[in-house]
Amino acid sequence: TVLVITAAVLFVGGPASAFEVKLSGHVNMLVMFADNGYNTEFFVADNDNSSSRFRITGDEEINKLNIGFILEFEAQRNATNLLDIGGNDDGIFQWNERWVEGHFGGSWGKFSIGKGSGAADGTSEVDLSGTSVIMYAGVADTAGGFTWTFKDGTKLVRTNVETGITGDADVGDTRDDFDGLGRNVRIRYDTPLFAGFSLAGSITNGAAWELAATYATAIKKHALAAALGYVDTNDRDELGQRDYSQIGGSASWLTPFGLNVTATIGLRKFQGQLKQDRLAAGDTDDSQNYYLKVGWKGGIHAAALEWGRTDDLDQNGDKSSNYGASYVMFPWSGVEFYGALRAYSLDQQGGPDPEDIRQIMAGTRIKF
Repeated sequence: TVLVITAAVLFVGGPASAFEVKLSGHVNMLVMFADNGYNTEFFVADNDNSSSRFRITGDEEINKLNIGFILEFEAQRNATNLLDIGGNDDGIFQWNERWVEGHFGGSWGKFSIGKGSGAADGTSEVDLSGTSVIMYAGVADTAGGFTWTFKDGTKLVRTNVETGITGDADVGDTRDDFDGLGRNVRIRYDTPLFAGFSLAGSITNGAAWELAATYATAIKKHALAAALGYVDTNDRDELGQRDYSQIGGSASWLTPFGLNVTATIGLRKFQGQLKQDRLAAGDTDDSQNYYLKVGWKGGIHAAALEWGRTDDLDQNGDKSSNYGASYVMFPWSGVEFYGALRAYSLDQQGGPDPEDIRQIMAGTRIKF
């Protein structure tokens, strides 16, 4: 119905117009030393916090409608979220579509159709610290593929309740910031901005749906941004993660003298057959995530300290934590240099804990 009405409006008068098309993107590469408690490794990799990419966008005003499109593609080799100790080559090249979207907007809001962010995407990752290029709530992006390892070199092996697959357990299995369904093929509506507030809703394949509310304001040079998102996966089944609902949110406050605080909290409740399988395996039917960052930002510099933890995600009793420190410098427009230290730990119920995982990273993001 929305598309038919929009098409009708477009054909009521008005000449055809050429779209203004823009090309943009960035390259984001880093070097890393990593240690899993048994062995160390050196990597040159693509920083998955903000993967190397390019995008083509187009917008045009026609009959008081803003009509546009986004085509964005990720071009990565040796992505940081896929690294593990023992990798000694250049990794694989990944060519992935991130956005393939058309949208229509006006005083009544904005409709989008195609692949792009679901309504709740980004609601757990609001961050005004200036350090998110290397350190933010999505901690698995820089270490998700690292396998938990014991001091003798033995890997932590588990059977995933969701998929039934037995294999090595890694950081990504035990950590999640519960940030919606990410980018998916959906139809989405965003309300107009009103006094800093906006609402959004989307539905994707499998009738999974998301809702979100966002707020941003500046008061006496204090900046505040916050978001809250809700997800129901309904019948969607993707990568074994099915049948759950979750709520997650984040807020970030930046003072005029540079001090900033960012916090994220989320809850996932498993449903249906997945819930029954988890309970039968002795697992709880829900999981929680917490993240806190304190930083300073001024001039061309930004620095921050972080702590985060996800409980009961992969198995009941898991407490998967991380600590970190980061520094980012913005010497020229479109150019950033950064460095970070991070450590990850897993406390598991009813068994010995694997060794901590540590990493040192430094890199650059260059935008065009």
